[in-house]
Amino acid sequence: GDVDALRLLAGRAEAAGRKAGLRMEEHRRYQAHLTLARGRAAVDVGPYVELLREFAGRSWRVTDLALVRSNLPRSGVRGEQPRYEAVGRWVCGASG
Repeated sequence: GDVDALRLLAGRAEAAGRKAGLRMEEHRRYQAHLTLARGRAAVDVGPYVELLREFAGRSWRVTDLALVRSNLPRSGVRGEQPRYEAVGRWVCGASG
């Protein structure tokens, strides 16, 4: 897809956050990604990487941007998952 446009969007979102007074813990160049799974134990993902090697997704248009807070578990209960909360949402559209 248009990774350059995604990087531009990510950069502008970061700049807007800084302008709004958010402290940025770190700055990394945006890397387009999709999290398929997450876990604490080591797993051989080689077979899955091979299966996805030829994957080509459909193109899509960003219609809105959501700022999402990750509320990490604190109870220590095994298997408890983070809770995600949209704290803001903005409609995207053509400028000008």
